Amino acid sequence: MNDNFLKEIKSQPQALRDTFDYILGEGKPQFLKLRDFIKKGGITKLVFTGMGSSFISSYLPYYILNQYGIAVEMREAGEFLFNTFPTIKKNCFKDTGIIIISQSGESGEIRELLRDINAIPIENKPLTIGMTNNADSYLAYMTELQIYMNFDKEVSVTSKSYVCTLLLLYVMAKTIIGEFFTSEDENQRVEELLTEIERILKDQKEINKLWKEILTPFGDKIDFLEILSRGSSLTTAHQGALNFKEIVKSYSEASSISTFRHGGIECLKDTTNLIILSSDKENLNLNVPFIDNIVNKWAFGKMLHITNQDFDKEVEELHDNQNIITYKHNIKDPHLASIMEIIILQLLFYKMAEKKGIEPGAFFY
Repeated sequence: MNDNFLKEIKSQPQALRDTFDYILGEGKPQFLKLRDFIKKGGITKLVFTGMGSSFISSYLPYYILNQYGIAVEMREAGEFLFNTFPTIKKNCFKDTGIIIISQSGESGEIRELLRDINAIPIENKPLTIGMTNNADSYLAYMTELQIYMNFDKEVSVTSKSYVCTLLLLYVMAKTIIGEFFTSEDENQRVEELLTEIERILKDQKEINKLWKEILTPFGDKIDFLEILSRGSSLTTAHQGALNFKEIVKSYSEASSISTFRHGGIECLKDTTNLIILSSDKENLNLNVPFIDNIVNKWAFGKMLHITNQDFDKEVEELHDNQNIITYKHNIKDPHLASIMEIIILQLLFYKMAEKKGIEPGAFFY
């Protein structure tokens, strides 16, 4: 079976390193320019837009920046272009920055959206920031600021382009709120993340161990997968659901746990497979009563709980249930955890596809 997708997954440590080198070097002035625009009052609202994984990645800055009182919107590029682009242009984008994310920089929706934005009279025109891996793209040429992903061409289902975009957006958001390029602590957090990813992905024995610890009890032939989380881990939930559909060719749904309680719980059965993501103490405390209800009042088949938290005795006892599989990773920053979480899911979905006899990462259509 072709292992191109596994090679792509394993290439992510180097792709992330290259992206981080760019951030600390050539890209730094662009991040600081955006920070200064906002700091001086030139921009009061940010709109993030893209398609597919590029759109999903916007959840990360959405959660970081809104907590600091910076107004952030997410608009899927196709809907932005066709259904929500203002027909009345006056003051519609006053003091707005639009961050347009596209790995190729050449998507049809992106090109058309940029034409519409650049046709707005100069006095009402927003600041445009293009985030792409293609310096010769339409997106790069037609935006005022450019931030580059800086990795080799991707040859299968989105993997390294997504995690590199997350790292760029993490740094962008942290720079805007004044927490990056101001101390070594943030650099160290990223370094710890990259080191941990290298430890796992550069050692096939570690990958085999992860497969054995998770897939042996969780199962590898899953027709429907529910992925639930809160906060910045919703970034992972939505990307995980997309990846499951693309890689395993089976259906998956992502939802916040709050939303799932309004309707989703009515669909629980003793064959329902769930993944729950808990990336910080506050959200773990919110998730535990939900898990308790599933175990003791409702129904489920198997549950995989991916977390970076240590459990107290009560939570540990709850997880002693034979149908709950717990995987703990070492990335404590809840926002950077999104990068580790999706890499874990990429590896799981690769093996699930392989077990189903599907070439992992290859598109049917």
